[in-house]
Amino acid sequence: MEALELWNPETFKAGFPYDYFRRMRDAEPVFWCEHPVWGGFWNVTRHDDVQRVSRDSDCFKNQPNPFLSGDRAPSVDDGSNSQFLISLDPPDHTKMRKLVNRGFTPRRVRDLEAKIQAQVDRLVDQVSDKTSCEMVNEIAVELPLQVIADLVGVPEEDRRQVFHWTETTFGFDEKYTIEEMAAAGAAMFAYADQMCEIRKTEPHDDLISVLMEAEINGESLNQMQIDVFFMLLQNAGSETTRNLITTGTLELIRNPDQMQLLRDDMSLIPNAVEELLRYTTPVMQFVRRPSSDTVVGGKEIKAGQPVVIWYSSANRDERAFDDPDVLDVTRDASGHVAFGAGGPHFCLGASLARLEAKMMFEAVIGRFEGLELGVDDPRSLPRLHSSLIDGYVELPLRWKAVKPAA
Repeated sequence: MEALELWNPETFKAGFPYDYFRRMRDAEPVFWCEHPVWGGFWNVTRHDDVQRVSRDSDCFKNQPNPFLSGDRAPSVDDGSNSQFLISLDPPDHTKMRKLVNRGFTPRRVRDLEAKIQAQVDRLVDQVSDKTSCEMVNEIAVELPLQVIADLVGVPEEDRRQVFHWTETTFGFDEKYTIEEMAAAGAAMFAYADQMCEIRKTEPHDDLISVLMEAEINGESLNQMQIDVFFMLLQNAGSETTRNLITTGTLELIRNPDQMQLLRDDMSLIPNAVEELLRYTTPVMQFVRRPSSDTVVGGKEIKAGQPVVIWYSSANRDERAFDDPDVLDVTRDASGHVAFGAGGPHFCLGASLARLEAKMMFEAVIGRFEGLELGVDDPRSLPRLHSSLIDGYVELPLRWKAVKPAA
């Protein structure tokens, strides 16, 4: 079987190679892939093995960071991402996560519910007098960014600029150069510094204030840690949700029987969100490195060798899900690994992402009449230039009418 360059975003230009990974799960579920910088890395494809690597933080480490070095970032081991929360290992990760968790309590998420609904209604209302739109940029991108801005405390007049920095920083759009990405990241750090300075004299009830005030065992976050978390939250807080909304909408259009099930019984939408997370898996993979020699799937892995855990493959594993390539909104998909496969690095904002997706799918399914794709062939839709995030640059939609918000 011809090996794929799984580090290369070009490999994913037509979407995740599900057929290739299906064959590998059967023939060689843990396999080696060549890499132009690292020399090579291991790939873990089955659901059970992905869970095992993800949960065993004693052996498998995130440092220096969990990113697969691709053609846009050949030097991701240079330490520039090592202070991200997702790059830390226990006990540093445990301490930092406890501090940050105070901004994601159930009460804080509940308090955002009315604001999320208002944002959903506003975004749909903006296109209600039309019969078509481009969903990614007119609806899906803005919802999570507005929600994160509400959570963090970015004022309305600054949001457009912060959104632009966010879109530029991680470079999933080829139009941005490495230099532009770095400049946007530096600008976000400077902006976070400014937010903190303001809060020293003007108290706010937002996540930045929570992070500034939080202490565990007498220790608080330093300015760089707050800056890094601000950047990570802006990016990580938007990517999963926006791509779940866009790709999930596309898949519901392509599976009209499933769309009709939801129209007939809207109480199924929370369950459908879990199935769409499984089926579309916005974050395709992350990297771990064992601290000592170990064995996964019968393969001997040396200490320090990169190990890529493929969430997209695990979520289509026949050993974990019946008919995994079929979208079934009534399925119990609770075992999916779209937010991580358990362990200390399970997605911090999972409950918030679920709430945003639920409310947006309620609007998409309940308000748009005659919704359909705005192109004849979905394979023609441009995708993100990434081996990390699976999603679309554009998703044109058309419809007959938009109902008023309930």
